[in-house]
Amino acid sequence: MTDKDIEIRSLAGVAPEAITEAFLDAFADYAITLDAASLADMLKRRGARMDLSFAAMDGSRIVSFILNGIGEYGGRLTAYDTGTGTVKAYRGMGLTDRIFVASVGPLARAGVKQYLLEVLTDNHPAVKIYSRQGFSCVRDFECFGAEVKEAVETLRRKPLPEVTIEQTTVESLSSLSAMMDFEPSWQNTLASLNRNASAMTCLVAYVHGHPAGFAASETAYGDVSLLAVDRAHRRRGIGSRLLLELLSRMTCERAKALNVDAGCTTMPPFLRAAAFRPTCRQHEMIRPLP
Repeated sequence: MTDKDIEIRSLAGVAPEAITEAFLDAFADYAITLDAASLADMLKRRGARMDLSFAAMDGSRIVSFILNGIGEYGGRLTAYDTGTGTVKAYRGMGLTDRIFVASVGPLARAGVKQYLLEVLTDNHPAVKIYSRQGFSCVRDFECFGAEVKEAVETLRRKPLPEVTIEQTTVESLSSLSAMMDFEPSWQNTLASLNRNASAMTCLVAYVHGHPAGFAASETAYGDVSLLAVDRAHRRRGIGSRLLLELLSRMTCERAKALNVDAGCTTMPPFLRAAAFRPTCRQHEMIRPLP
């Protein structure tokens, strides 16, 4: 097998089962817990478009791929790297570089104005490659994780307020977005949550009939997607009460809060106080498209 045997193609019309098989194969030697169902949910929430996603094909087999989500981000039509992977036997051949270069033209012709991705800050080779491709670091994210049982026990030891908490829809949270201290990352925007709205648990805390905070979670996967408290009601335990409600509805053993803006001074200490611990740090990088 040589580079000449590999063809770069769009994934339009490719069977979902083949894409799933390639994804799970590419990440088989990584410490991730994805199956076909959770991968489908992830791709749906992140807005994956197979007609604007691309792969390296060895015959009929997908051996490397970049799956792109498409949507508005920062007011611009954006392609988001939903998942990049290469089957182990095909690594070191520069295939993802070739796929990305081949994808720029079709994405630009589809009206996409910028390309967005996240990369671990300690993955220096990848950061160097992306910088060479014209990407710039926009901000850094911190990611946190916790054992659900430990976090619940920690929060129950706190003096929590008596507030009314009601379940609501993703769409209704848009009127409360001013409570947030930072703009959510791609997968945590309201647009992303709304793509898989039926899987989301959305809660609003009320004080004297007025909304004082909200939270959203894909509880099946332990994902704390959004959590915010109105500034006039902070330091009263409302955030802890909302987080406890979310954790209590989770059916998994671990919870995670991904992509907390590293410049935020409120959320990281709040999570640490609820038994969440840092798991990794990521760069958010963007490249304009011609």
